[in-house]
Amino acid sequence: MKVSRRSFVRSTLVLLTAGSASIFAPARRAWAKTASVKIADNGGLDQAIVQEIGARKLAESDAIRLETPQVAEDGAVVPVTVESSLPDVEVILIFVEKNPTPLVARFSFDKSMDAFVSLRIKMNETCDVVAVVGSGGAFFSTRKRVKVVVGGCG
Repeated sequence: MKVSRRSFVRSTLVLLTAGSASIFAPARRAWAKTASVKIADNGGLDQAIVQEIGARKLAESDAIRLETPQVAEDGAVVPVTVESSLPDVEVILIFVEKNPTPLVARFSFDKSMDAFVSLRIKMNETCDVVAVVGSGGAFFSTRKRVKVVVGGCG
């Protein structure tokens, strides 16, 4: 019996696909379970903050300076600057309230570093930008509302 190259390649691909499906099935099931949990946990801003800082209290602070435009002409490029005068800043977290994934940035700091970050973020719609700063085991926050205008129309 003569086997053509095309049928040989097709058979080989079918066998490899079937074999890899059975070999990687446990890992794929574990990944799917983890992914579905993470998607379910990202349901809102409060859940995202709890996921990052745990059960610790979050206090408002004037020692955090959050600079954002009041009106962003393009939600794809919104400039954000966060600076803190709190001592021993360990982490700065930036959240956008109505994004599908509220956590947009996480910065870790050494105690010798200045707590300053400047970046551009993407926002889906008009909502609050929240900056959370971890300092000395406690967490502090501030927020600003940003109006997103698409195409110059409000």
